Amino acid sequence: MNKKQIVALGLRLALFVAAVVAMLSVVNYLTRDTIADRIRAEGEAARSELMQGCTFTEETNVPFPEDTTVTAVYRAEKEGVFVGYCFDVSVKGYNEIGMIVGVTADGNVTGVKILSQTETPGIGSKAVDETGSYLPLFAKHDIDSMQQYFVSGATISSKGIWNGVSDAVALCELLTEGKGA
Repeated sequence: MNKKQIVALGLRLALFVAAVVAMLSVVNYLTRDTIADRIRAEGEAARSELMQGCTFTEETNVPFPEDTTVTAVYRAEKEGVFVGYCFDVSVKGYNEIGMIVGVTADGNVTGVKILSQTETPGIGSKAVDETGSYLPLFAKHDIDSMQQYFVSGATISSKGIWNGVSDAVALCELLTEGKGA
């Protein structure tokens, strides 16, 4: 191959890459609202499941601790009475885990719903399986005792989830402190 052929192949490849990038950009632009609506609906459904019968208002002036995994806070009210919060949490297990944690005003976890995860199937995924035995334990035990229940073979994923739930409980305590809630 001579220089002219190499340059011609390079230009063809560059044009092909540019066309693919342009197509992906158009698809991303056309589907971004649909994807955002789906994510919003999944979050609303998860909050409604964790704090049944409640209405939710996003809290925008939250004093987030510097190292928290909590990304958003929703105040839960039932018939106009404050009952707790739902926290959007993004943690690092072996990979990324997005979840919502429900916490009552007195600091009890109502449950954990996984919205997104990329844990290894059959290993780390054992910790994020909502039909498994790990996630339901958060609603039955205090957060400190949950350290003894990490899933064998999925310790990193379990610890990531535990860290996120711990952050949610701690932020709930901070938000309810001195409010008599």
